[in-house]
Parts: sequence; C-alpha cells; structure tokens
Amino acid sequence: MRLPGVRRLLSTEAAPAPLTLAEQELNVIRKGEASANVAIDARHQTLRGLHFPMSDDAVAALFDLKDGQLSYVQLSIDTDKEEINLACRDNVAVTGLASLVPRDRPRYHLFLFPHSHEGEKLRSIVFIYSIASHECPVKERMLYSSCKSPLVETIETQVELPIAKKVEIDDPSELNETFLLDQLHPKQNIVKQKFAKPKGPANRGARRLIKSNEADGE
Repeated sequence: MRLPGVRRLLSTEAAPAPLTLAEQELNVIRKGEASANVAIDARHQTLRGLHFPMSDDAVAALFDLKDGQLSYVQLSIDTDKEEINLACRDNVAVTGLASLVPRDRPRYHLFLFPHSHEGEKLRSIVFIYSIASHECPVKERMLYSSCKSPLVETIETQVELPIAKKVEIDDPSELNETFLLDQLHPKQNIVKQKFAKPKGPANRGARRLIKSNEADGE
C-alpha cells in the first residue's frame, strides 16, 4: 500500500464513529445544561478570575454597596489561602471612617461618600488602599500591592461599581471630609498671565521717512 493510502486508512481509523440520533440529542441537552449553569453562577464565577479568588461574602458585600445597602466595605487578603476576604461591612459616616482603618496591616476600602459640589448632590465611590507600617511583613505588603489593580478592574467591570477616585494613604487620620473632597474635586490654580507688548517682526529693515505734502511744497 502506498503512503497516501496508509494516511487515509489511519485517518479513517482515528476518526470517531458517527453519533446516533439519540447520542446527538444527548449532546445538545448537555450543552444546554452547561450554558444554564454558567449563566446562573456567572455573577460569582467571573469574580473568581482575579489573581486571588474572592470569598462569597466579599462578593455579596460589593453588590450590597452597589445597591446602596452599605456605605463601607473593607477587604483583606488571607496570605496563607491566597484569597481576598471580607474584613468589615458597615454603614458609617465620613467622620467614623478613619477609626476603621488598621495601622499594622494593609487593607482595601470602598466608601460611599455622599457630598455636595457646586450645588449638586453626589454619591461617589472612593477606593482606598491603606498602606501598613514597616512592621508588617514584606510579603504581605507586596501581595496587597500586586493585587490592587486586578481587584479594582474586577470591581469596575464585573461588579459594575463605578469608582470615582482611587487613593493611597499611609496615615488613617488623613481620611476626613476635606481630604476626600480635595481628591474628588481638586482645586485648580488659575494663574493670571501678564501679556507683554508683542515684538515687531525681525529684520524688517530701516524705517523709512515719509514726508507730508506740506513738507514737499516748502
């Protein structure tokens, strides 16, 4: 048998046997069930696409914040399990925000900040990354730093929670109303420029003296 014939024989033997009508219907049913399961659990499964997975209670808290049932969510990283967990969920005013930020451990915070700006009432979500002191293990600080951007992206794209501002702090006492207002609506410095008299064109030559008609008649 020549080489082309051998190749045809091998490809025929390797090909799967044709499915019966019943087997084809079973495959269709299985694909439909798989699609349904993905649709039902998409809200949580997609969020687990982070570098570190998120616990179910952390996911639920983010959606509650989005729905306005909470004003504050704090997230932490379990360095042993490599998982993002819910550390705290609460309804707090801006005056009580600083007291919730630990000094010895890094944390992620999301705060719903109601305020007014130029006569308009706003409710802005602020993402706060609090950096711990140097007493915190280096590995833990590095994990928080590396997970921050993927976490923010997931919150914005998957939870669809619009983050108005992302800030980093190393001192919890910074978190007050003035600080948040300055971050959300920075004051623009308007510098008044003094306009100098424009210079004439360069190399325009010597000025010509034009005599009047009276001078010509003299």
